[in-house]
Amino acid sequence: MSRILLLGGDGGLEYRLGQFPGNLLVPVPGATVEKPDFDIRALLADEHLPDIVVLGPQVTRHTAMSIASMIDAIHPQITVVLVAEPTADVMLEAIRAGVRDVLPPEASDEDYRIMLLKAHDHATRRTLRRATEEPIENRVVESRVVVVASPKGGVGKSTIAVNLAVGLARQAPQDVVLVDLDLQFGDVATHLDLKPAHSLADAFASQGGLDTLLLKTFLTAHPAGFYALCGSESPAAADKIGPKQVRELLASLASQFRYVIVDTGAGLDEPTLAALEEANDAVFVSSMDVASVRNVRKEIEVLATLNILPSRRHLLLNFADRQSGLSVRDVEAVVGLPVNVVVPRSPEVALSANRGVPVLMEKKGGPAAKAMNNVVKRLEDDGSTSKAGFAHKGVALS
Repeated sequence: MSRILLLGGDGGLEYRLGQFPGNLLVPVPGATVEKPDFDIRALLADEHLPDIVVLGPQVTRHTAMSIASMIDAIHPQITVVLVAEPTADVMLEAIRAGVRDVLPPEASDEDYRIMLLKAHDHATRRTLRRATEEPIENRVVESRVVVVASPKGGVGKSTIAVNLAVGLARQAPQDVVLVDLDLQFGDVATHLDLKPAHSLADAFASQGGLDTLLLKTFLTAHPAGFYALCGSESPAAADKIGPKQVRELLASLASQFRYVIVDTGAGLDEPTLAALEEANDAVFVSSMDVASVRNVRKEIEVLATLNILPSRRHLLLNFADRQSGLSVRDVEAVVGLPVNVVVPRSPEVALSANRGVPVLMEKKGGPAAKAMNNVVKRLEDDGSTSKAGFAHKGVALS
């Protein structure tokens, strides 16, 4: 059960927070909070220490930020949430004050439910961490950065990436973010039929840097329950983004999301290499032709030489059919790794891309959707079956 201290909430906000079972809500009127002699420390006694403090709309911005700063200084394990319009100025001030999340007053009940779940989880993890103080190297990695890569364009890499986001969001709703790191010709927004208000370039150009809270304002929500950081419309934006920024971006997102899916450009440019340095998993995508297969082998060899080949790697054979003249065993012999998932050539995939609706969102998925679900399952497991020697799992070629 979470203890929630609501400061300055109106009747509607109090009702919305109170409707979720398993929480103890303690409301304090805004008029009380705004009194000159109000002292938040009186409400933070050890025996009644809240897990979450919600600063409502009846508290002035100045008062809210002062309270958030004090809580962050004396009880950093408490999650502070601000209910206000998330303008750029508000977000920057909230970041500096230690606010963990900002929700607009018109946010849905589902947004509040997810906020409470994340806030409770965050408070629990911080309390346990402070109690145990394990060495950093012994802590379990809680987030996963999954890089989808290929040395060659046109192999369906973006299609795989968007479907991974859809599939993983079923298990971790609102805890998955998809990053379009194809800096010149990224088309994640097209694959998802999104019209983002902000792009990756905007996030890097932000005066607040790559702070986690501010980053959320640049994300675009998708109806399937995940977020996307879409690419820029201008290929020239790629010139302003370096590997250090990419590493910082992924680390910041990984601190907030269970899964960070990264769709990369063709080849091994500096942003892609930086992403692979941060990756827990790499999904290598190859089409069923000799040139693509050989290039994947070369890419893996280069990454091994540079010592940045992720320990968890998944080889995916896309557009597979018997008419190519190659078999799965032929591909495995060339690459030197087992093919983990085979995605058959299918008109449903092309149709889904043109419609902007990933195949995993369709009610009746065909063989291609079944194969993509196999990739999702591999990423959901605990790592015991994702080593390089794991046998391929896919479908029969038609």
